[in-house]
Amino acid sequence: MFSRRFDMGVKVGGAVIGTVAAAVFLVVYFGVRNDVADVGYRPQQPVPFSHKLHAGDLQIHCQYCHAGVEVSAHSPVPSTQTCMNCHTLVKSESPKLKLVRESYETGSPIEWVRIHKVPDYAHFNHSRHIRAQIDCKSCHGPIEEMGVVSQYKSLTMGWCLDCHRNPETRIVGARPISGIFTGVLHDPKTFMSDSAAVFRPIAAQVGESRSLTVPAYGGWETDLPKHHVDGIPHPKKASLGPDNCSTCHY
Repeated sequence: MFSRRFDMGVKVGGAVIGTVAAAVFLVVYFGVRNDVADVGYRPQQPVPFSHKLHAGDLQIHCQYCHAGVEVSAHSPVPSTQTCMNCHTLVKSESPKLKLVRESYETGSPIEWVRIHKVPDYAHFNHSRHIRAQIDCKSCHGPIEEMGVVSQYKSLTMGWCLDCHRNPETRIVGARPISGIFTGVLHDPKTFMSDSAAVFRPIAAQVGESRSLTVPAYGGWETDLPKHHVDGIPHPKKASLGPDNCSTCHY
């Protein structure tokens, strides 16, 4: 009934339309779904934890709960023991903390819902960025202002490369609330000749170290040093981050 040319046109047209439809579906599916890469993804957590209260109002440093992030490739989720360090006494009977108390008594971890995630084929090392004095806010946004945490940045490859290529315009310098070390280390030779040096605070780059308690029990704080580059504290200087494939894909 139809010519060979017409049949071929129908087949090619159908293939083109199908390919375009598949491409549109994939773009919409992976570009719009919150649990894939969408900024603003904010799942419901099993326990109503407020970062605004803990980090904002109470000024609890990020690394108190996310301990070890400066040495670990992955940011650890706080254990129930960390929560109970305070809540054994603070609001110990609150109904909002029922699941926390049950987790503590049974040893079963709380199943927190992960928010920030890069694809499995891409490797992001938290410790390298923390040790470079890059503040948590650079990627996670103003967490201390969030009652409920949501994804603040896209975490896409393009976004990472933009930061590596233009760090001075995107990096937030280390802030006290994050608990990121910004001082100077003791001279290793000092420990060999003076064992008492272990118990003395690290010298501040600006001003003097101050004890957090009176009398002093080992906790010290110092003023942040002056920035050489706006947004990046001394001694870290603005420089291009690696952008070769093997940096993240290996």
